[in-house]
Formats: sequence, C-alpha cells, structure tokens
Amino acid sequence: MAGISSKGVYALAAMHVLSHAPQQRPMQIREIAAMTSISHGYLEQILSGLRRAGLVTSIRGAAGGYQLAGRAAEITVLEILEALEGPLCQTEGNVGSSVILEAFWGSMNEKIRAIFDMKLSDIDQLYQPYHYAI
Repeated sequence: MAGISSKGVYALAAMHVLSHAPQQRPMQIREIAAMTSISHGYLEQILSGLRRAGLVTSIRGAAGGYQLAGRAAEITVLEILEALEGPLCQTEGNVGSSVILEAFWGSMNEKIRAIFDMKLSDIDQLYQPYHYAI
C-alpha cells in the first residue's frame, strides 16, 4: 500500500484554498502559496498536476490564476490525492497465493477508498473550519 506524501497533502491544501475563493475567482500562485505555506515552485508543480488531471483550470493574464474545474461538492479528496499520488491502495500481487489474505487486503482497500471518498466541500464539516484571508 502506498502512503500519502507531502505532495498529496499540499494538493489537498491548495484545493481547499481554491474552494474558498470568493465567487470562485481565479487565484494566483503567490496567493495560494502565502495561505498554505507551500513554496512557489513546488506549488507550481502541484497545480500543474491537478490541471492535467482536470481538477483545476488556469487562466492567463493579469486577472488570471487557478480555479477549481468543478464544484467543490463534486470533487472528492480521493480524486485529488490519486491525481498526484496514483492509486492509494495497490495490494494486488502483494499477497502471493493466499486467498485468505487477499480477502483482507481487498476489504482494507475498500475501506480506505471509502474514507477518502468525501467531497472537498465536506472537509469543513469534519474539522474546525479554517478560514483563509482571501
């Protein structure tokens, strides 16, 4: 099973900030970087990966920046993490020929995917809302 790296955590933080943008206006990298404490260069890489995955769009120009490609109520945490991390659970081939262990790994895979299948818009309901100064 693969873990979640800082890239996945930072992608989730950037998407969370974008989900709180007033009137879904595009946000510049420097704004997102300041609010998340992610370095500008690393954030560029992360946003580029999220754009390739179709989760954010970029707009050029002085009033440009990044914004969510869809509504926060439609984007899952799982989609965000897997866009940059790849599949969270890859257990096939790890258990050899044990049918019993395959059942456990399959169950674990389903449970982990269910946990991360929450919507981006639901994050604030689980944790104390973190309001960014946008």
